[in-house]
Amino acid sequence: MKDFIGIFLGCFIFCLLAILFLGDLLFTNIWAIIILASFMLAILVKLFINQYSRIDELERKIEQLLQDKQN
Repeated sequence: MKDFIGIFLGCFIFCLLAILFLGDLLFTNIWAIIILASFMLAILVKLFINQYSRIDELERKIEQLLQDKQN
């Protein structure tokens, strides 16, 4: 839970700073909002894809270790 609070506060501060410096651009230009949202979604999707591939790799390693142990 402490990790989540730390991450949340970091994201909150980042968002406040982004609004402070980019707020005028974002609220007057629809393209800036679309680009920012696309960028955030792309980061999120990339993180999930990386995690999935790492989990897949670990599953293969565990299966290999179990097969080696049985032999």
